Amino acid sequence: MKDEIPEARQPFQRCGSCGFAWSDWQEFILDSRVRMLGFQAILNVPDANLLVFEHRCGSSVSILAKRLRPMVPELESDKEEKILFDSETCHHFCRSLENLEVCDRPCANARDRRLIRMVLEMKRQARRRAPRQKQSGI
Repeated sequence: MKDEIPEARQPFQRCGSCGFAWSDWQEFILDSRVRMLGFQAILNVPDANLLVFEHRCGSSVSILAKRLRPMVPELESDKEEKILFDSETCHHFCRSLENLEVCDRPCANARDRRLIRMVLEMKRQARRRAPRQKQSGI
């Protein structure tokens, strides 16, 4: 029997255009060459919602929101939220990819919109720290 070679750990995400790979979610989110473009809500299937980013090479990179939810435990919910997309109580933020507003509705998509804000805040804090790291020689 042939010795089995363990499969190399798969990267968190790979750019489909240039092939650049990010080893984990934090490396991806904190990469200054990655910019958030928007949120694509999938009607009636919140686990298919996408966070859409642009890589510096010009390609878009989409991440299923459910892949990032476990990284932010306070976003996990014990109860299933209903989907209010396009209902009378909906703010209609999810109709536009580039609308990154936080939604206060009790909707499954609102959780992912809070995730967007957390990602944007992580990126903002990383940008603020970057100049200090350069000055200190790190």
